[in-house]
Amino acid sequence: MTTWKIGGPAETAYWPETKEDLSTVWQRAQEAGVPVWLIGQGSNLLLPDEGLPGVTVVTTYLRRVEWGEYTVQVEAGYSLARLAQEAGERGFSGLEFARGIPGSVGGAVMMNAGAHGGTMASHIMNVTALWADGTVKKVEKAELEFAYRFCSLRGHAWVLEVELEFSPGDRRQILEAMKEHLTKRALNQPLEKPSAGSVFRNPPGDSAGRLIEAAGWKGRSIGGAQVSTKHANFIVNTGNAKAMDVLALMEGIQKDVQVKFGISLQSEVAYLQLEVNKHTLFHPKEIEG
Repeated sequence: MTTWKIGGPAETAYWPETKEDLSTVWQRAQEAGVPVWLIGQGSNLLLPDEGLPGVTVVTTYLRRVEWGEYTVQVEAGYSLARLAQEAGERGFSGLEFARGIPGSVGGAVMMNAGAHGGTMASHIMNVTALWADGTVKKVEKAELEFAYRFCSLRGHAWVLEVELEFSPGDRRQILEAMKEHLTKRALNQPLEKPSAGSVFRNPPGDSAGRLIEAAGWKGRSIGGAQVSTKHANFIVNTGNAKAMDVLALMEGIQKDVQVKFGISLQSEVAYLQLEVNKHTLFHPKEIEG
């Protein structure tokens, strides 16, 4: 269920088909004292080797989409790359940056996904979310805060649906720009092996990949996890990687880069911890991918 292909089994996995369905499952799980985890397409997610207790909700069936005049209302489980392509086919400009980003729309909102100078925040009009108290509420963009790989909904709510706005554009130019982005991605990223994309955020004015390579970590392995020989900010699964292998590599890289360059690398990857607070079984902070 993740692009890394790492992690143990879910005790129970559930695919809601509507927003109301998801809300009902969450409420019943709360009443029964069962932990709930929510994942999308798992593109930015590391699951524990022990697996997940309780109910793991997978949003990939929440993919209703409704196009307007240079707008779209889309549910959280919809593929971001597919949405970008469909917007381009309509001559809607704005998501060109997202054509090569794997993952769901919900995860992209929660992480304020971005590339090639574009971000999700630039196109969000409003977000409908399930909050920790069980209510479903729509919030306007002005009520939210966005920053680099950050949305203020994290830790407070689950994204159910989002409305995006676009600019009129030339269909041919939009599709050509997306094609160029995909070509660059294929040339520079290790797409042939399971990964979770960029592992660390780029520090201001620098590149995480450059720092990791300069520190001598490119190509190094722990167990089945390897720092990619193609792009040092990717950790790939060579076939039998465990979550502990990935975490050990990440920790080693962070400590070494801190010592050698005085820079603290921050993870872009979410790792689902198994500790469950008996008083709070809602885990919106764990939504990624």
